[in-house]
Amino acid sequence: MSRTGIQTSNVKSNKIPERDITRSIRDYLTIRKVFHWKVFQSLGATPGISDILGILPCRCECGRKYGQMLAIEVKTATGRLSESQENFLRNAEEAGAVAIVARGVTDLIERGL
Repeated sequence: MSRTGIQTSNVKSNKIPERDITRSIRDYLTIRKVFHWKVFQSLGATPGISDILGILPCRCECGRKYGQMLAIEVKTATGRLSESQENFLRNAEEAGAVAIVARGVTDLIERGL
């Protein structure tokens, strides 16, 4: 755990529940000032939609701001993607989004987020 209290290591066991990993990732995104939200699958969301969606702040060479979609599928150390999750991440990435599977905050840091 880091000085900020955020779980940063990718755990080799499956002892950390997905909800705790999700909370750490959301805390990290908040600190980084990334606009994001948790998707509640139980409310009739599209099958396979990522656990966390967001908009990464970007700026073009002319100085104008724009956003790039962020899709994060949260998994435990041993968690596996369903076919619909794989399809969602692939489709999001092909459309220009940053789409990742995260087992901890370290995965976001390694992707430069």
